[in-house]
Amino acid sequence: MGQARAATRIDDGRRNSVAILNPLVQEIAGALLELGGAAHRDLVVAYIAKKRGIYRPPASLATELDTAFSTYCGGASDPRSVGLLHLPYGPHSHRWALTDQAYGLLRDSLAARPR
Repeated sequence: MGQARAATRIDDGRRNSVAILNPLVQEIAGALLELGGAAHRDLVVAYIAKKRGIYRPPASLATELDTAFSTYCGGASDPRSVGLLHLPYGPHSHRWALTDQAYGLLRDSLAARPR
């Protein structure tokens, strides 16, 4: 994987925090938040590519993001699971989503950010 591992901590002030060890997972979570909490994998890849200034995402980006997502969520399909990401329609689905906890945590964190 081409991305270096870095730790980022998201804290909403209620002692709930999530450590994100892979910056790609952070990009995926951010894209899902901006896309309403869930989206098809291809839309997430296109969204991240656009944020990076890439018109047509290369297959390598899709593979890298898919690997990061799969490694992070491990096929979790329960929206109440601990963590950030899950597959809402099961392990063979191409729809990615934030867990309920992550959606609330990230949405509150975004709302509390000074503009």
